[in-house]
Amino acid sequence: MSWARCLTLILALAAMPALAHKPSDSYLAFKVDATTGITGQWDIALRDLDFAIGLDADGDGNITWGETRAKHAEIAAYALARLAVQADGAACALRVPDQLIDKHSDGAYTVMQLALACPQLNPQQRPKQLTISYRLFADIDPQHRGLLKLESDGQTRTAIFGPESRQQQFTLEKASHLTQFVDY
Repeated sequence: MSWARCLTLILALAAMPALAHKPSDSYLAFKVDATTGITGQWDIALRDLDFAIGLDADGDGNITWGETRAKHAEIAAYALARLAVQADGAACALRVPDQLIDKHSDGAYTVMQLALACPQLNPQQRPKQLTISYRLFADIDPQHRGLLKLESDGQTRTAIFGPESRQQQFTLEKASHLTQFVDY
């Protein structure tokens, strides 16, 4: 092959667009309400779950609703083993009463509705402090991040979980805009 052809091939390859893979993220949302207690939702990318527990049963590269539905119990067990919530210092039990599928900009996600039972709280009592420990995909993807949205008392707080911030504590009083900015 001549130098001109080699140079043309190299330039053609360099001009091709780079196909970037979106980093692994999950979206966790909790709402603390005096009437309903603590409820939540957790959106996790199916492609990440496939890598962790194997969702694509027939190996065709497409994860179907049937394949996902067949693994609902395994998905919930895998995820809940990597998430812990404490209200006022005592552990809350987490369960997944419902799982759905939703499309995000980067693909399909399982959407787990979360129900929390915090036995130390009366039904009408709101916790003063919430501690969340997050380890989803920590053993297989150090780049994974958990993006949290926490709503309480009409205020929304956000946080990012990652290798350097696996556990975070939130005081559930009215947060100022400065507190929200510093938390983020």
